[in-house]
Amino acid sequence: MNFSTAAWVLLPLSCSLLSLPLAAKCSKEFTAIADIQGPGAQSPLVGKTLTTQGVVLGTLYQDSKQPMLLLQSVLPDDNPQTAEAILIADKELAGLYQQGQVLELTGTVRELQHMTALTNISHSSVCADQQPVRKTSLTLPVKQLSDWESLEGHWLSLPQPLVVNDSYGLARYGELLLADKRLFVATEVTQPGKTASAFEQQQQLHEIVIDDHNNKQNAEPIAFPTGGLTAVNTVRVGDKVQGVEGYLVQTKAGYRLLVSKAPEFQSANPRQTAPNTKAADTVRVASFNVLNFFTGAGNNPQFPTKRGASNAEELKRQQAKMLATLTALNADVIGLLEVENNGEAADSAIATIVSSLNQQLGSEQYAFVSTKVKPGGDDIKVAMIYRKAVVSPIGEAAVKLDAPFDRGSRPPLAQSFRHPASGTEFTVSINHFKSKGSCPKQQMPDSDQNDGQSCWNPSRVKAAKALTSWLASHPTGIQTAHQLVIGDLNAYRMEDPVKTLEQAGFVHLAGEGQHWSFVYRGRSGSLDHALASPSLAKQLTQFQHWNINADEPAVLDYNTEFKSKHQQQSLYAPTPFRSSDHDPLLMDFKF
Repeated sequence: MNFSTAAWVLLPLSCSLLSLPLAAKCSKEFTAIADIQGPGAQSPLVGKTLTTQGVVLGTLYQDSKQPMLLLQSVLPDDNPQTAEAILIADKELAGLYQQGQVLELTGTVRELQHMTALTNISHSSVCADQQPVRKTSLTLPVKQLSDWESLEGHWLSLPQPLVVNDSYGLARYGELLLADKRLFVATEVTQPGKTASAFEQQQQLHEIVIDDHNNKQNAEPIAFPTGGLTAVNTVRVGDKVQGVEGYLVQTKAGYRLLVSKAPEFQSANPRQTAPNTKAADTVRVASFNVLNFFTGAGNNPQFPTKRGASNAEELKRQQAKMLATLTALNADVIGLLEVENNGEAADSAIATIVSSLNQQLGSEQYAFVSTKVKPGGDDIKVAMIYRKAVVSPIGEAAVKLDAPFDRGSRPPLAQSFRHPASGTEFTVSINHFKSKGSCPKQQMPDSDQNDGQSCWNPSRVKAAKALTSWLASHPTGIQTAHQLVIGDLNAYRMEDPVKTLEQAGFVHLAGEGQHWSFVYRGRSGSLDHALASPSLAKQLTQFQHWNINADEPAVLDYNTEFKSKHQQQSLYAPTPFRSSDHDPLLMDFKF
């Protein structure tokens, strides 16, 4: 996800009125701001030179460093389709007028940075006494997206409590995506196709971006939440925001509010410091994406690694957060994703994970599943570790290397285990299907079909079919009815790959209610899944998403780039929070 920086910044108004022209009174003949704006996306008067009147709302600052006044109609018209504010693009005038002064100006109409503006000002004067400026009260959702155009430049006040839906652009651009509720990926909750498209169109009516009106990237301190963002003072997706008001502008990234005062943040989605407790007589299986854990072993130079840490200090920070998560999972079998595919030697990624985890626990509790073959040629692989005192590996560790896992989807790993306390045998398969990114440029079956499932969907379906056939052959050599499929399928709950596994007889373990493991472009959903054979599904006692990552600002991760020395300390903590971009899944079985 890549937000663009805001194109306008609100500046304080100057109180100096010396040498300002003052007319005796405002002219009776002028073109109203609403008429200049018109009912459409662009002014019907573009290119015309005319005179207008308005009340000063504030001063905006364009990316090109040209300050601009924001002017409001003296009196609103009765047409709800026309905006009541306009930009005045003149650096000589901006900053000279006070909020509330009534101005008369002559200039030429242009569309500037997606907003209607008056340029080439040939005359300006204060023509009446100061007047109070108006705030427009707005409640989300809007009725249609075109409503935003009719509010361009307005000072908006949203009286309702709003919900944080995305913080990806928070640190770099000072942005938060808000809505009147939590918004979900359409195919997480609805069928792909027209239903999903209609669902997403409706959701777009519920959202608005707020902006700190600072045109500096990576500003310090980070504006939101109240008190500034730190590792302990976070703002999570799902938190509430009240008292939102600001000036609505349009940029190449869309509409946004430049906040005119600091909103109030309320923790409505508090951090869960540990997952739900595991009963003593259960076996816990988990899956966790370790966010490209690369040690760089065997590379010259070792750093930067191909996908993970850029230097030794970053690796240390990444490893500390990962270990905090793995320890807290308290799982007996853990499927891992995005592990560097650099063998199984002592300095390899998988061996480092296990040795450092055991060191932190103070005993040799965990071991990793060793494969006889290298699991594919990709830079990353799936892997599996297990608690030796609870389960024992049996049969052979199986890796499927042939199509469709020879490219795109990573080769799956399957391992069977025996639970000595009950004598039960079960097989776990950890998986990482082809992602939704890097869509093919030419039209082909794997192109995005605009049904909500993005590109490479047929490839993921092929992977799901091949996986079920492979597991049906009991590739580990252990004939057990208890089989578990876990991992990142890069498909949301209602998409074809997940449905393919269900049609093959696997039972989705998430159950009813809203689940998510990932947040992307302001939409929550689960790319990570757990599906069990019917016999194993009956043994499930607890399933949970531990929401430690997807809801947190990305800037709280281990990376040090684009952070000052102070921020490298204040934004980091060796805790599970933002140890990855995906949330771990946990499931407990009683045999």
